[in-house]
Amino acid sequence: MLGTSACSALIFTASASAHISVDPNRVVTNQLADVTFSIANADDPLEVDHVTLGIPTDFDLDDAEAKPGWVQSRTGQAITWSGGRIPKGQYATFSIRGTAPAKAETVLFNVLVGNRTGKTTTYRVPLEVLAHGPRDSGARSLGRAALIVAILAGAVALGALFLGLYLWLRPPPP
Repeated sequence: MLGTSACSALIFTASASAHISVDPNRVVTNQLADVTFSIANADDPLEVDHVTLGIPTDFDLDDAEAKPGWVQSRTGQAITWSGGRIPKGQYATFSIRGTAPAKAETVLFNVLVGNRTGKTTTYRVPLEVLAHGPRDSGARSLGRAALIVAILAGAVALGALFLGLYLWLRPPPP
């Protein structure tokens, strides 16, 4: 009997790789994060008509995207969008905003995707929480380079202005 339950659980808990993607897939601890889930309807001819995001308890949920044509409800750490449609072969995005957990870890979002018959598939979608954001020395270097170019361009423009004034104000040749 236990083997049958385990098999049933595997049928209803699917890999997120084929049907759901998350962007970004990494956030920084204690930082405000906008996270978007792309939900694909690869093969359900009945259309996806409800999506529920189960938010990990240590992710501090602020709000969720309002989607035209969908009704949104919130119960604790879960957001449900219902009444809309994702036709077969198409996808839709669902976004949330909140504060990332305080510690570096991988958190799992439970994403329930269902059709109008009540059939629901649960996906476990990981989000990596990093202790520190990537160091972007490249952006700082580009910023410094842009400042140097702007200063040089200003100096050239100023030189051109002085040359023009000199040529305009000098006395005509005899």
